[in-house]
Amino acid sequence: MSRIRAAITGAIGGFTSGMTGIGGGTVIVPLLTGYLKMTQHRAHATSLVIVIFAALSAVSQYLLRDQIKWKLAAALAIGSVVGAQIGARTMHSMPERKLRIVFAVFLLVVGVRLLVWG
Repeated sequence: MSRIRAAITGAIGGFTSGMTGIGGGTVIVPLLTGYLKMTQHRAHATSLVIVIFAALSAVSQYLLRDQIKWKLAAALAIGSVVGAQIGARTMHSMPERKLRIVFAVFLLVVGVRLLVWG
């Protein structure tokens, strides 16, 4: 895997994360599995690491514009730590094909939700 391909993947995921607030995982995971030929499990794990840095970078722009609801963010953070642990354990118990299908259905549901209830 070349560093240039990895940097391009990161830039696309970071742009998407900063612009849409979706964490970039919906873009990075398919790029990691397709463009960089990673396994589904490794792509999910790698995406989570990348999201940390993309979120820290993007949040600076939202801080400058005072657009963060801190009390809500704190409550969400507590729930997300618990949910992330459960999700990561669940992901490791799934075969790669099933994980790929679950991820694709998730993307489809989110897409339909945005189109219908956006």
